[in-house]
Amino acid sequence: MSLQGALATKQSRVNSRKTIGIASPLARNDIMKRIGIFGGTFNPIHVGHLKMAEAARKEYKLSCVYFIPCGIPPHKSRQKLFPAQFRYELVKRAIKGRKYFKVLDIEIKKRKPAYTIDTILSLQGVHIGRTTKQSQLNSRKMIRLASPLARNDKIILYFLIGADEFEKLNTWNKPIQLAKLVTFLVLPRPSKNIKAPKIKNLKWSLVHTKPINISSSQIRDLIKQKKSIRGLVPVSLS
Repeated sequence: MSLQGALATKQSRVNSRKTIGIASPLARNDIMKRIGIFGGTFNPIHVGHLKMAEAARKEYKLSCVYFIPCGIPPHKSRQKLFPAQFRYELVKRAIKGRKYFKVLDIEIKKRKPAYTIDTILSLQGVHIGRTTKQSQLNSRKMIRLASPLARNDKIILYFLIGADEFEKLNTWNKPIQLAKLVTFLVLPRPSKNIKAPKIKNLKWSLVHTKPINISSSQIRDLIKQKKSIRGLVPVSLS
């Protein structure tokens, strides 16, 4: 092939790439990794959590959904909580075999209340507070092993949240900063209209699926009353 022909072919490829980039609105998102973050106490995890996470994953084309059980929740009483490690193991067993679901234990390892803003920043490789050089190195190593977020900057973060918690988002720690980092995917509740909180730069969308009329508190009440929870919880609590 002549030099002129080779240059013409190269220019044709460049033009072709430009055309694809301009013509397709999905072209940019195709190279972006969409990650779902599903935080909560999961006290205990139930089939509603799994169905809602799967609905969000499909509708918003999420590459993966990370379940992050909270060790010490800032807004809830610890008296009614199953032990943190037990809740983590339940989630781990519940999602076993579901290739798009993973679980991280970064919050249950904390010995203080876990705030979502700190978790998101940690996953992105931003270290909170004063730490020694060695602890920073260990932390970075842990993040690289545990999460793809620290090694891939082409990521869109979606945070899965129930409608009730979403409406109270302005009571969370640093909600404005959190709103800059994630898009909230709101999980519907039966017979409930969603009223978005007034937070600057808030980005959110509804997960369009049938609400699941079940909650962790209902399951705990059934356990207390020694009634069957078969079909509600995806794993044995024993």
